[in-house]
Amino acid sequence: MPIDLRSDTVTRPGAPMLDAMMHAKVGDDVFEEDPTVNRLEAFAAEMFGREAALYCPSGTMSNQIAIKCHTHPGDEVICEKSSHVYLYEGGGIAFNSAAQVRLIDGDRGRITAAQVMAAINPDDVHKPTTSLVCLENTANRGGGSCYHIPDILKIKTVCTEAGLALHLDGARLFNALVANNETPEQYGQLFDSISICLNKGLGCPIGSILIGNKKFIHQARRTRKVFGGGLRQNWIIFMHGKLHWR
Repeated sequence: MPIDLRSDTVTRPGAPMLDAMMHAKVGDDVFEEDPTVNRLEAFAAEMFGREAALYCPSGTMSNQIAIKCHTHPGDEVICEKSSHVYLYEGGGIAFNSAAQVRLIDGDRGRITAAQVMAAINPDDVHKPTTSLVCLENTANRGGGSCYHIPDILKIKTVCTEAGLALHLDGARLFNALVANNETPEQYGQLFDSISICLNKGLGCPIGSILIGNKKFIHQARRTRKVFGGGLRQNWIIFMHGKLHWR
């Protein structure tokens, strides 16, 4: 069997996963009536100690929905210069949210609280309003480098004091959790929103989960619809993967 190292997204479902998808209970997710999706969303929210979650077809969509919900046109988003939200999402921050980006030269994809503080614009009509900080964990272009909770806590403190939202592109977060012996609840306490890819390291064919509080997820659901993500029966794309269902 040839080994394809281009990405951890090029895996294929095995027979048990295909069987699970074919026999998943289905419904209309636009009406929030897909029982399997509802179960997954509730499971993910509980895992991170948050109120709600939203299933999306891709990590790019869940990231872009979060950015749209946290910003207004003309705002500025702080992220590391090699971030997926900046390099690999088709210019979505500009196209979808009409926001611009303040890039930080980090360490293997990671930024510090001091760098975030220095990048926040003053209240000046000549400058865009800084409204959001995006972190990526693990950092894809950083070779899988991981943040540590104390460093994120310092960034969170800066964001709280400056009135900024903090979003996590957690495409491969579970790898970081295992590497650092951390828990999902720790991340749920620190971030205003978290995007988790189910097709990277979790053995699922497709999909992403966006996690936050009820108000944020209500807004995110409307934004998902605007972005073309009005999902109906998710039976053939839905996954059980390696999640331990309760």
